[in-house]
Amino acid sequence: MRYCGIDVSAKASNQQLVTLHERRGTDGQTELVATFYAPGDVDAVVRTVLGFGRGGVVVGIDAPSGPRLDLLAPGEPLRDQLALPAGRYERSRVCDALLFQRRLPLYPVPAMGQALSQWETWMTQGFALFDALADLGVYRPDTAGVVSAPVGDGAVRNGRVVETYPDAVFCALLGHRPSPKRTPWGLQQRIAALKLRRIIDEDGGLWHRTLDELDACAAAYAAYTLAEGTGSWVGDPREGVIVLPVAELAPSYEKLPPPERATLA
Repeated sequence: MRYCGIDVSAKASNQQLVTLHERRGTDGQTELVATFYAPGDVDAVVRTVLGFGRGGVVVGIDAPSGPRLDLLAPGEPLRDQLALPAGRYERSRVCDALLFQRRLPLYPVPAMGQALSQWETWMTQGFALFDALADLGVYRPDTAGVVSAPVGDGAVRNGRVVETYPDAVFCALLGHRPSPKRTPWGLQQRIAALKLRRIIDEDGGLWHRTLDELDACAAAYAAYTLAEGTGSWVGDPREGVIVLPVAELAPSYEKLPPPERATLA
């Protein structure tokens, strides 16, 4: 089985694929061996993924699976169910609002039929990936009236292609918001989170990898937890759900306090 993670880029030729596969470590425990692929376009990534076989792959994509359906627009009954304050999250997908409430902010997703602005065009690459992999089944839990739950055993029966969000993946694994990923401490925390899940990079180690490769690796781990039944999802299945690699999300993910600094004389 290959657990695939795809980090989506606005640049057509820069879609990043990483796969994980299991092996038995020298200590008898399961390791996840990472394979990092050269960036490519949607067609090349899709050919590679489908080459593993329909029954031998689960895919996590770092992009929205589809447009917003305005399920949280003013007057919609779901707003009362979620006890959302008036004027908040009216232009959010349900999954995005549930993550925002936990201090896990995401990019806003345009509504159905709404033209994408210039900065949103990267989402078209994600939409194209979901469309091209649709035969694998886009994950939609078969629950009604529920907006978050563990994925449970046999989750891949409901689809093998999932939306995930690497920033939230790392927060969920660490239990807090790490420093920005372009800082040394933020990068170290993210790599530590992957290594603690026994993710192995045999070609020099994860410190040699780009930020895009690490995000794709996090997406692949989310796909792994879907297959293993250890992850969870948030959102409305009619609109799309986000899968994250913990059985239950914390109420909030806060930053750690800054390191102590002495006062100048």
